[in-house]
Formats: sequence, structure tokens, C-alpha cells
Amino acid sequence: MNGSRIDTIEIQSRALEKTMAMKVYVPANGIREMPVLYLMHGRSGDENMMNVLDIPSAADKMIAAGAIRPMVIVCPRMDDALGLDAYESYFFDEIIPLIERRYHTGVRHIGGFSAGGYIALRYALLHPGMFAHVGGHMPAIDEQLDDEDLHYFGTHEKWAANNPLFLARQCGLPPAMAFYLDAGEEDEGGFHRGCARLAEILKNKGIHVQNHLNKGHHTVQYVKEHLEKYLEFYSDDSA
Repeated sequence: MNGSRIDTIEIQSRALEKTMAMKVYVPANGIREMPVLYLMHGRSGDENMMNVLDIPSAADKMIAAGAIRPMVIVCPRMDDALGLDAYESYFFDEIIPLIERRYHTGVRHIGGFSAGGYIALRYALLHPGMFAHVGGHMPAIDEQLDDEDLHYFGTHEKWAANNPLFLARQCGLPPAMAFYLDAGEEDEGGFHRGCARLAEILKNKGIHVQNHLNKGHHTVQYVKEHLEKYLEFYSDDSA
């Protein structure tokens, strides 16, 4: 049986006017119209999150065991920008078309870790129905703006307008969408509180959402410990 592979793709981004990169996990003996999962890294990460979390080994093992369906997994470089402004065009107008053209993918899922969780939730809420399963794993959801984060937004008004808590209240979501939220109870950012608020909003709108408060801190190790649960969620049609 042919093994899975990791493709490293460089793209000259028109939106960002610089060279960017992504890593793509392609399962063994993949077929057309496989689901595609876009996974967003945190502030200090990049596309090498694919290797840091050892996503290929987890996916290979779970696919071989029949625990998840084969899927394409994309880890794009998003810099330390929270996916805002030109990065949104870069993702939607450049990354997604490239992946779908090259790999002939099917249904889309999106998730992320820490700041990447913020990006994933924001993108999914701004584009209802574009992603079937959405994950925020220790996502950087704040109920108040920290002064150290103001530089991302410029104004408090822009922060509020892009907050997933605000977006979830305002947008209409298809009932088939499913969300998975989780954080460690010792998360230094206190992001479990934002998860609880978001879960409540989504449940009140009739959207299927899981919210898990686990042991652990805001660390790479926390993500590694729960990675297989995340992959199960993205692969589960009944989620």
C-alpha cells in the first residue's frame, strides 16, 4: 500500500505581496472528493505545526484503524495576524482555490489552536455554510480586549465587530454545522470562559456544539493529548 505524504507548497501571495507556505497531509490511496481540514496555528506557529503535533502519524494510525475517514489536512502559514484584513483574502481567494484545484477535495472543515482557534471560528461565522465542522481548541476568545492585543485591530470597535461572540449572535447558521470547543481548566488565558459563552450562544440558536473543559494548560502538550479526539470530530458525519 502506498504511504501517506506531506506536500510543502509555496505560494506567491497576491494579497500579502510575499511568499507564503503551507504543508498538506495527503492520505495513502486517497480518492477524489475527500474531506479537507484546514488547521490554523497559534501566534508563534507556522505551517510546521504539521510536524510539531505529529499530525501525519495520528492520522495514519486512525485511518488504518478505521477510526476516521481519509481526509486532506492543510496547515497554512498565517503569521501573527489573527487572520485579519489581507490574510482573509489570502486564505479564501488563494489557499482554498489552490487546494481544491490540486487535490479535488470535497466538504470543508476548519479548526485551529489558540489564536488559530480564533481565526477558524471567525472565518466559519463570517462565511456560514462554507465549513461543515468547526473547531476552536483552546481558542483565543476574549470577553474584553487586552491592551496588548489592540495593535491587531486598531480600534475597540473593530475588535468587537470581529469577536466570535458577537458574530455568533448576529449571523444565521445552517443547522447542519457542528462546532467543537475545548480548553484546559488551567489555561492561563482563561479561554474556557469564552468557550462557555460561545457554546451557550450557539446552543440557543439550535446549532450542534460540544464544549469540553479538560485538565491542562495552554500548551502544545495539551493539543497533542487531545488531537485524536479532534480528528474524530472532523471525520464524524453525525457530529
